Amino acid sequence: MSQLDEVEAVVRRVESSPLSELVHVSIDDVQQQMDSYLLPTMDAMSLYRRWERQQWAVYDLDLATDVQHWSSLDDETRRIVRRTMTLFFIGEQAVTDTLSPILHAAAHEDEGIFLATQVADEARHTVFFHRFFDEVLEVHGGLKAALETVGPEATAGFRGIFETHLVAATDAVRREPRDLRAWVEAVVTYHIVIEGFLALTGQRSLLRFTRATGFMPGFHAGFIAVARDESRHIGFGVLALRRRVLQDPEMARVVALKLLELSEAAVLTIVDPDTRLEVPDPSDQPPELRQSPLDFREYSVGQLAKRIHAIGLSEPVARDVQQAYRGHFETMWRAYEAKHGVEHPVRWFERDELAAAGAASRTS
Repeated sequence: MSQLDEVEAVVRRVESSPLSELVHVSIDDVQQQMDSYLLPTMDAMSLYRRWERQQWAVYDLDLATDVQHWSSLDDETRRIVRRTMTLFFIGEQAVTDTLSPILHAAAHEDEGIFLATQVADEARHTVFFHRFFDEVLEVHGGLKAALETVGPEATAGFRGIFETHLVAATDAVRREPRDLRAWVEAVVTYHIVIEGFLALTGQRSLLRFTRATGFMPGFHAGFIAVARDESRHIGFGVLALRRRVLQDPEMARVVALKLLELSEAAVLTIVDPDTRLEVPDPSDQPPELRQSPLDFREYSVGQLAKRIHAIGLSEPVARDVQQAYRGHFETMWRAYEAKHGVEHPVRWFERDELAAAGAASRTS
């Protein structure tokens, strides 16, 4: 079997697996499926048909084993995992509440039809996290009470993206639904930065942990289903923006400027300089929790670059955007060190990479 045949087989498996089999699917498998949606032949109705075939029900998930696994985790691991889960819970509610202006202002019927499916998806994702928090993490009291409980855990960077940039972008569309520039900026904010840069990076981190450890199979299956849904959303954002750029080349500049405008706030959501990390030395962490900030940076920026190219932005513009995002990572790491007077854990990984490179050169 050729490499292309292997990729196509993975994509077919991800697209066709029922909820009961998603526990055996990895986030890297979903990534291959997601990349297939970048092809210029993809259209909104193709994504709609996938939505019809890929339905799943939150209350079909079995979380009994997850309850047992969660109670067996040590306090440090619980804090790390819960922090990421909390941001997703709050984020899913935020995007559910703000998507409707983009739907109502969509200029093409096929786009409106697909965006209606996304509204349903985002609501289902909120219910998924609410159920998990209620039954496994024991955050009770209904959806509103649960969100009020976990809301204060959101970081400043997270609030900047969701409560300032996303709200402003979708409000602009609500006020002027025929303003093409406003609609494009909202799609960049929502589909490319929030879903294609931030959410994708967090999903990969959390799902690699559950895959490596075998912990919480119910959550893993449900979150893979969420990631599969999100792959359609990101694919839609790319094809909708590509459509606008082809119709009006000036929209390429609008896309690039919005990406640059959001770069600092987006990276601040991943790297929070204000919060002292509880385990500053990665060597003190279990290997399954030891995830390199360098890998986060390269993965997130690399995924963003794929979407920039698929939208149709020029290579020089793509380089400028990538450079801006990469630069903010280093700025945030240094800000952390200045604020807390200690090294950011990324330095441990930098030294580890240098040592590995040195060892490789000596043996070659």
